[in-house]
Amino acid sequence: MNFRIDMRKASDMRAGFEPSESSTIAADAVISALFEAGVDTFFGVPGGPVMPLFDAVLRHPHTRLIESRHETTAVFSAMGYWVQSGRVPVVLVTAGPGGTNAVTGMAAAFCEGVPVVVLCGDVAWESTGNICLQNMGPEGVDIENVARSVSRATLRLPEASTAYGYARYAVAAATAPGANGPVLLVLPLDRAATTISKSNAIVAPDSQGTLPVADADTVKKVAHCLAGAERPLVVVGAACRNATSEVKASVETLGLPFVTTPRGKGVLDEDHPLSLRSGGMAASWWARRYVSEGVDVALVLGTDLDDVSIGPTQYVRPGGELIHIDLDARVFGRGLPTTQGIVADLRAFTADLAAISRNFQIRNPYGADLRSRAVQESPFDCPDFAIDAASPVAPHRVLHDLEHAVGPSARFVSDIGEHMLFALHYLTARTVNSFGIHLGLGSMASGIGSAVGRAIADPTSLVVCICGDGCMQMAGSELLVARKHNLPVLTAVFNDSRYNMVYHGYRQQYGRTAAWSSPDIDFSLWARSHGIPATVIDRPGQITSELVEGLMAYGGPALLDIRHDADVRIQGAGRVETLQQMSLAHSDT
Repeated sequence: MNFRIDMRKASDMRAGFEPSESSTIAADAVISALFEAGVDTFFGVPGGPVMPLFDAVLRHPHTRLIESRHETTAVFSAMGYWVQSGRVPVVLVTAGPGGTNAVTGMAAAFCEGVPVVVLCGDVAWESTGNICLQNMGPEGVDIENVARSVSRATLRLPEASTAYGYARYAVAAATAPGANGPVLLVLPLDRAATTISKSNAIVAPDSQGTLPVADADTVKKVAHCLAGAERPLVVVGAACRNATSEVKASVETLGLPFVTTPRGKGVLDEDHPLSLRSGGMAASWWARRYVSEGVDVALVLGTDLDDVSIGPTQYVRPGGELIHIDLDARVFGRGLPTTQGIVADLRAFTADLAAISRNFQIRNPYGADLRSRAVQESPFDCPDFAIDAASPVAPHRVLHDLEHAVGPSARFVSDIGEHMLFALHYLTARTVNSFGIHLGLGSMASGIGSAVGRAIADPTSLVVCICGDGCMQMAGSELLVARKHNLPVLTAVFNDSRYNMVYHGYRQQYGRTAAWSSPDIDFSLWARSHGIPATVIDRPGQITSELVEGLMAYGGPALLDIRHDADVRIQGAGRVETLQQMSLAHSDT
């Protein structure tokens, strides 16, 4: 589709945002409504049918536009932005492949409860009656039905005059209490460009819903149950990220050992004296040893207990008590048998649990000692990983060197692949924003996009993206967004020229090998060809603070092309074993 864009300077364009005091075009009304609802950052990929919205963002005096390189990764970037900032982002996509490409990102946001508003342009098929390329309506792609199962709401602007109200409603639906998630709003080109009277803008009410709260008697019974346990455990999931202080107070007051799920890594400090580090996939050996002796009472907070969350760590012994707290009752009894499921706001529940336990002096007398015994040996699969001198460099040594080189203020984001197992297992997360991984959908390239979004939200500290060469082949172009905005993103590419997790999983599950390989790629050369500082790492000790400071001397981004030993693995990390059990279960039916 050929079209011409007036390339006036942004300052000139922004000066013309308001055409008159009494009227505006619908696209401007949408952006105004979104800004008034707290949105100021827009991600997206431009295209003809959505250009009125892009133009409105460019002309608005207080909004910023981040041009992504693919619609899926635009949503991943928006997800990272929200995790870091807590502010609702908007993603702009055009008709046809723009909308369909965004659906994978919307599915990821849906699985993790991330509020993202996706504005999708459409051609003017309804008003013209013509057959149009990239028709997103019911006679074309029917994007509302395509996205319905992974959206909190799917909307289509019925009239230009309703633009303001529909935009406000989209934000309210995305941020509904207890039901955060993506919302799709489709805006046909003709309606978005229509001049409307400002008096026709209807303000949608902000969501005023309240979250369910457990009564005091229920909370007190849970406290007594935990205090009376012989081997208690608290499982902390990703939904606790906005309740870190309350969860911390509750485990400390009751004296309970805890683990975090993979997505919950960092909610509580892994150096905490009650921490068993992470459970689930790639679980620490502290967590594995603790649960191997049986847990009689487990309190599960804010996780769906999927196979990745459980992995090799069965959080409660057969016949034990599992108390599960979540806003979504559908998660109860799915991964492990739930004896008591409580639908409640996690922040309120854990705050009440800490207060009641403190007021009535309720505390488990064994928890701290049980944890101390569980941590007598190393939590790591390779106890001497910090001094492993093997060459080519082992992935666990890479993570040790990298973590010490970037310092405690760096934020780590892992993409999806074999490298994530090492990141989950060996990195030590001390704060809620020090580690992130998008395992709700588990999409490759999610970490690359999310790293960009996190750096956009807070460019004052380094973001380290751990990814594989497969992820880079899918979405490495997003690093150009980091370069354009000079973002402090250090991308550590575990470059083994194959889908390494697939390679090992295939061999483990089927007892034979296949290459699952790609041609060798020099990502260091690739990065430098795009003006991004980079270097090759193949030996232990090469990643130092001096190296990182040199690469990031101009603010960022930079890249490490890491040629590691791809045959080093973590014992029983969990995912392949679960898939094997699924295969056996299927064959028995």
